[in-house]
Amino acid sequence: MQFTLQLAQKTAQSLTTAQLQHLEILQLSNLELEHFIYEKACENPLITLIDSEVNQLKHLLDYTTINKMPGSSLGEQINYDYIQSSIAQKESTYEFLFDQIPLQQNLSELDRNILSYLIYNLNEKFFLDVTVEEVAEKFHIQVETVESLLYLLHTFEPIGIGSRNLIEYLLIQIDNDLSAPPLASEFVKNELDKVADLSISYLSKTYNISTKETQQTIQYIRSLQPSPYIEHTQPTENYISPEIITEKINEEWVIQITNSSLPTIEINEEYIQLLQTSKEHESYCQNCLKDAVMLIQGIEQRNRSLYSIIRVLLTTQADFFEYGIEALKPGRLKDIAEILDLHESTISRAIRNKYIRTPHGTFALRSLFIKGLTRHSGKMDSVAYVKKYISSLIKEEDKESPLSDQQLTLLLQSEDIQISRRTVAKYREELNIPSSTKRATLHKNTTL
Repeated sequence: MQFTLQLAQKTAQSLTTAQLQHLEILQLSNLELEHFIYEKACENPLITLIDSEVNQLKHLLDYTTINKMPGSSLGEQINYDYIQSSIAQKESTYEFLFDQIPLQQNLSELDRNILSYLIYNLNEKFFLDVTVEEVAEKFHIQVETVESLLYLLHTFEPIGIGSRNLIEYLLIQIDNDLSAPPLASEFVKNELDKVADLSISYLSKTYNISTKETQQTIQYIRSLQPSPYIEHTQPTENYISPEIITEKINEEWVIQITNSSLPTIEINEEYIQLLQTSKEHESYCQNCLKDAVMLIQGIEQRNRSLYSIIRVLLTTQADFFEYGIEALKPGRLKDIAEILDLHESTISRAIRNKYIRTPHGTFALRSLFIKGLTRHSGKMDSVAYVKKYISSLIKEEDKESPLSDQQLTLLLQSEDIQISRRTVAKYREELNIPSSTKRATLHKNTTL
């Protein structure tokens, strides 16, 4: 056996410390970046921070796609946004629910007014804080009419909003879950105190079921949400402060990168001079200064990257910015990366956990990059469009004979939308729309 030594050239790319930190900063949301800055300030004596509350409006980076318009209302908008950040979650839930009223068909003006009144009378947990009898008396209508409108409100997202109590809310969740244990509803209606006490022996004997089945049913009930408030607010527990704001001023789109929550970073010149007087601390001082400069440059580069991405989106998703989410087209990170001559992973880092405020609402940046379904013609329809189409088909269906997932699939395919029955079922579930069997049952119950 012979051993030989061979030399081979290999090209490899290595990132500098500055580049690594810039990539780290790039993927941080405003809240994460704020924490990161304070951590750096604790480690580095040369970094001095001016709290954001002291200088709320002074240190904002704003850019325009073409030029800065004189007389812009951005200053007023920034101040308004800062005030808005303190609005309670309930206000945003009102808006979220009101937006769903026009989606319901065959409602009279009185029906819409009653639904609005019910929404306004939700308590802090979003249970109904008024009786149906009081509502009926206020609007001079039958209690049955209020009941039917309340059942309609229960179908709004989140499912069960406006429930009158915990038991009703739990039952709504069970009714909308095909995988719910057979006796879950009975346990909630008649034995909720026993469920809370984990009275397994009593429940097993009373309902003549095995201990294992009882345990599974109890575990299922305990996994349900205790109130509509928790279900709705988990994804947005805190007020969302967008990293980017887009606004159209004098027919030109303005992009504002918001740093209102971030402290201002300054270099402590006095401390530099103090350290430089000692040869012993000279190297330490240089490292601290280098680290402070990297932090400032990293934040500036993050803002430039965000601006560049939004500038491209204003072109590729022009209809979305003009008309809203319904006009959003399918798009890939790769497309933006090629336009900006950046790696796809860089775009992915830049949009991570970041939000943009548009004239049509606030959206996660990542939600603007959606997959599409290709037609035979080559045209692509966004998933949001297909979901909306499915929703519209279900709203127009014969309520006594609802469309099955297979029928929905055939209707979509007849419109040249290539989609499987399984995908239709998935989108329907994501829209919180019950199966055709459940819809038929719900319609039957509301007409009794």
